[in-house]
Amino acid sequence: MATVKEKIAYLRGMLDSTEDVANPEKLKAVLYRLMEVLEDLADDVEDLYYGQEELEDYLEAMDADLADLEEYACECHEDDRDEEFDMVEMECPNCQCLVSFEEDLLYEDGVDVTCPECGEVVYSSDDFDEDDYDDEDEDEDDND
Repeated sequence: MATVKEKIAYLRGMLDSTEDVANPEKLKAVLYRLMEVLEDLADDVEDLYYGQEELEDYLEAMDADLADLEEYACECHEDDRDEEFDMVEMECPNCQCLVSFEEDLLYEDGVDVTCPECGEVVYSSDDFDEDDYDDEDEDEDDND
């Protein structure tokens, strides 16, 4: 089966080779071949049209599925947002970058919080001594 371009090339050859284009039989043969090419082109355009419709339907279905996934993902994150965490913000002693972390980490043993910029330890639970702060709280209570 010849492609449309091959058929057009054949037609061009027929027209170039015929010396007497006014001959009704040769003209009829060229027009017949031209009609075949036009029919092939019309079929190709129709196939493209239906293929385009199919792609649009598929894309709309994917878009709807993606919207459902986005909605589901947002609902999951909304549940996470309900739990608010108290945050602590400290300045890095090396680069002065502000580092935020959950307050709960202050009360856990073996925790080191490092600066994301320079890697310097901003907070270490080993350096934190609760007794120092308990004494300060008692002094404040005594002064009241």
